[in-house]
Amino acid sequence: MKVVERVNGTLFFYLSILTVVLTLVVVYGVVTRYFIGRADPRAFFFSVWLYGLTAMLAGGYVLAVGGHASVNVLYSRVGKRMRDSLDILALVVVVVACVLVLIPGVQISWRSTLINEVDSSLGIVFAPPIWWYRWVATAAAALLLLQAAEMLYNRVRSAVRG
Repeated sequence: MKVVERVNGTLFFYLSILTVVLTLVVVYGVVTRYFIGRADPRAFFFSVWLYGLTAMLAGGYVLAVGGHASVNVLYSRVGKRMRDSLDILALVVVVVACVLVLIPGVQISWRSTLINEVDSSLGIVFAPPIWWYRWVATAAAALLLLQAAEMLYNRVRSAVRG
């Protein structure tokens, strides 16, 4: 098992535990809305953050295990050499997309950290810091980039060997 794949696999394990926490937060929000008559806005924000964490940070693992949805109409009708070429092309697209996300992502995350950015959409009573969440998106793009680059390297190497 490759290093990046192992990191993404370990991260995915912990993210699966966060899914249980996410479920509990959503249940709490529903129960407070039903019994108290209004939802706790903190539960909504917390559930959005947890869902975002799992959705973003799981990308590298999902790529590694081939879990992304794809349309195989063309893929299943071509030979092995063409499938290898399509795989390489797809991984190049992922690498380029991750680089294009990371360049402004690092800048935005850094700026957000410097100003200690908060979400003030609920006023001053509940204004949680969100600068850290910007770094999560940046880290997710970096992990996906590393996974795609590792897979691209292996695909090109195996294609060259024949």
